Amino acid sequence: MYEDLEARINYTFRNRDLLRQAFTHISYAREKGLPHYETLEFLGDALLNFLIVDILVEEFPNKREGALASLKAYLISEEFFNELAEDLGLSDFILISRGKKNVSIVGDVFEALWAAIYVDSGRDCNAVKRLFNNLFRDRILETVRSHRVKKDYKTLLQEVTQKRWKERPHYRVISVEGPEHAKIFTVESSIRGVSAVGRGRSKKEAEQEAARRLYEILQEQA
Repeated sequence: MYEDLEARINYTFRNRDLLRQAFTHISYAREKGLPHYETLEFLGDALLNFLIVDILVEEFPNKREGALASLKAYLISEEFFNELAEDLGLSDFILISRGKKNVSIVGDVFEALWAAIYVDSGRDCNAVKRLFNNLFRDRILETVRSHRVKKDYKTLLQEVTQKRWKERPHYRVISVEGPEHAKIFTVESSIRGVSAVGRGRSKKEAEQEAARRLYEILQEQA
């Protein structure tokens, strides 16, 4: 089942169970009594943060921290991860019992896959870095240089609040609704008594929407 995928990523797993886990949604895992990808996703999130920041710092050493942070925010977003995942056809391998393979799930699987590679390789960070760079470094740099990086409203909002008050905005999850495979998050962003609410298919997406709305409110008040 996974030979084609391994050929696409140029990596052969020693432990195929680990690979399967990376593609197993919690709904399928509960039905079949299998481990799911959430722990791997948690590890993969941190790993991909490092790999992408390493590329940015190496390639753009003279960019200011704020500019790098804005670039990073898009490059680790669900939207961008989903693009990279679809380039590899990862959605074809997801094991899910209920619901659609939405952007959030595909992005989660992308993170989980890289964590699985890291663990399977004996936690060889250099090997994982080489593999990731061979697959995606050029794509990442082309995205940055062609100015296709979309606005990161959390970073823009923080820049405004830091400049005005030397403070950061606060984010609070108000609610999480819907079934496991189709959750809707509602998040509030606030600072100094001004707030805005955003909704999304993940906490990150809802935070971005809340930040966008609060940013627009503050800009109108300026």
